[in-house]
Amino acid sequence: MDNIKRYMRFVKPYTWEVIVTIIIGIFKFAIPLFIPLLIKIVIDDIIGAADLTSAEKTTQLFWWLGGTIFVFFVIRPPIEYFRQYLAQHVSNKVLYDVRRDMHEHLQKLSLRFYANSRTGDIISRTINDVEQTKNFVVTGLMNVWLDLATIIIAVCIMLTLNVELTIVALIVFPFYALSVRYFFGKLRALTRERSKSLAGVQSYLHERVAGMSVVKSFTLEEREQENFAKVNGEFLDASLKQTRWNAKSFAVVNTITDVAPLLVIGYAGYQVIHGHLSVGTMVERLLRILNAFIAHYVV
Repeated sequence: MDNIKRYMRFVKPYTWEVIVTIIIGIFKFAIPLFIPLLIKIVIDDIIGAADLTSAEKTTQLFWWLGGTIFVFFVIRPPIEYFRQYLAQHVSNKVLYDVRRDMHEHLQKLSLRFYANSRTGDIISRTINDVEQTKNFVVTGLMNVWLDLATIIIAVCIMLTLNVELTIVALIVFPFYALSVRYFFGKLRALTRERSKSLAGVQSYLHERVAGMSVVKSFTLEEREQENFAKVNGEFLDASLKQTRWNAKSFAVVNTITDVAPLLVIGYAGYQVIHGHLSVGTMVERLLRILNAFIAHYVV
């Protein structure tokens, strides 16, 4: 928590840009939520309308499609542009400030620190470790709120239309949240181990390349190759551990994600068969569930 507080002081100067980015992002991901409603309107209110002639159905269809095309091709592109630009702009400015302060701090450290630290480790922390904090800005500060807003909007719309179907859809949400917390919590620790191993490889290469004249003078190429193989192997092991856990994480999370649409299909299909729900409403609910669950991956 202390590390987050210290990092937040770099984000604080860009608070308003972060807020604007989140607001624009909410509009961006609210627009696709209209598609399920459009499908319901086309199926139930246009195609299934017995009191409308074919010409009237065609006219209404083109009006609805025309308005939707206008929103997606005229309104959404600039929203998409500013959402991506502002998010990357803020994250890059934060990284710039962090590296600037780190470099300033490095100038103040004693010679003992440099004598006891490997040059490659210092360079790796300044470049790679700082670069990884970009995910904290883009994912932690922006995407999480956008995910939450997208899900809340979708759930609110669904609750106004059909409470029972919404409850069925939300049954798997606790399991989804628990699995994400469990798997991705450990994944962060494995990612840190991988970063440490990568720093070791970079440090080794930096020191050996800087001292290549000594290696050549004493014909130590074979020995250095063996040493590098050991360091590189440690990085490979750390990377494979992260890869295996990442694969397990997505396997479990995606399986849970797939259950929600199946529950909705089963319950909604039963309701349609017994005349309690229209086909268009069933399709709309299913699409909203899919939008809500994949929001975490598309933001």
